[in-house]
Amino acid sequence: MIPEKTIESLVLETHGGEISLTLEIINLVKSFPGFTLGPIDLKLQDNTIMVLIGPTGSGKSTLLNLIVGLTKPDKGSIHINDVDITNTPIESRRIGYSFQNPSLFPHLNVYENIVFGIRKSIRDNKRSQINRLVESFGVSNLLDRDIYALSGGEMQKISLARMLVTKPKIMLMDEPLVHLDTKTRVQLRKDLRRILKEEGVLGIYVTHFEDDVYALADSVSVLEKGVIKKTDTLKTMLTFPNNQPLSTSLLSEFFQKDHNYLEGCVTDSTNGITTFKVGEHEFEILGDYPIDSIVGVLIKPEDIILAVDYVRTSARNIIKTKVAAIYASNIKTGILNIHLVINNISLVSRITQESKDHLKIIEGEYVYAIFKATAPHIVREEKKGYKIS
Repeated sequence: MIPEKTIESLVLETHGGEISLTLEIINLVKSFPGFTLGPIDLKLQDNTIMVLIGPTGSGKSTLLNLIVGLTKPDKGSIHINDVDITNTPIESRRIGYSFQNPSLFPHLNVYENIVFGIRKSIRDNKRSQINRLVESFGVSNLLDRDIYALSGGEMQKISLARMLVTKPKIMLMDEPLVHLDTKTRVQLRKDLRRILKEEGVLGIYVTHFEDDVYALADSVSVLEKGVIKKTDTLKTMLTFPNNQPLSTSLLSEFFQKDHNYLEGCVTDSTNGITTFKVGEHEFEILGDYPIDSIVGVLIKPEDIILAVDYVRTSARNIIKTKVAAIYASNIKTGILNIHLVINNISLVSRITQESKDHLKIIEGEYVYAIFKATAPHIVREEKKGYKIS
């Protein structure tokens, strides 16, 4: 039974002229033979994108099924803007759900699939919205095509567009890009985050892949054995806690490998070289990106070279950093991780024990971290104002 104050009206409530949305899960429990999910407590606001990670069998898909209404909880409740929707029919929740395999109607063409969820009587009124999504996903040239003639990436774009054209306020995504080739997945990640932000949609994205986290997340939640172990902003999850002797970030612990992630605002783009600023420091990468846009890059620890003295090299990025910690990456091979910090920037370089001894690198001393403009791998590109907090 939906309260007198309906979901629709609450979703459209504004504060200072801006649309406000809150999804809150309270003490949610669902038990199966041999496994219990919960109790789960979670709160997301506005158009945040939360990436949900966890081992296989930890309950990630079950949590999505509970939110959308495919599964009923044994205990607890789900609220949208203080409206209890725990027992509300699926079709009344304004929640979209995208699966690993796109579920399209083979007897309908692309356009007919996209507009399937919109009543025929109002499709003309939705024309501008439909065109905007079609253009955003880059499928305007496919509208008359039959479904069987599409690639896997094109099918997933159509599936996502069909969900978003119905104007959901929440979008649940259960590894929708997992079966796509790498090039398609990289581009579609960027498109998906941009479109969710532009449409003002709150998203929960389930994945096992580290790149999905960096490319999509505002916040990250770790689910293990049916219980949420940690939920925090992506920035916090990437932080190396100073009170831990090995200084590994929470994401590094989960994925069992280290990656360097830098995110900053583009200040210049000339002749194929883009400069972006992180705090007080500027870095250069290959490519042309709009000034004032936000870029996020991954850098492998192996691509960060260390020097105890400043040296002129062909590398375009040289930054003086402090050695915060030294710990073994691989004990058998003698490979070490060197954790570096400067202001609010944390980096990890990977070198051999022999190199560390030769350079006389010790904790607490300063070294130069050096990497080429070709080393960073772009995983996020968006308008200013969307960056992680």
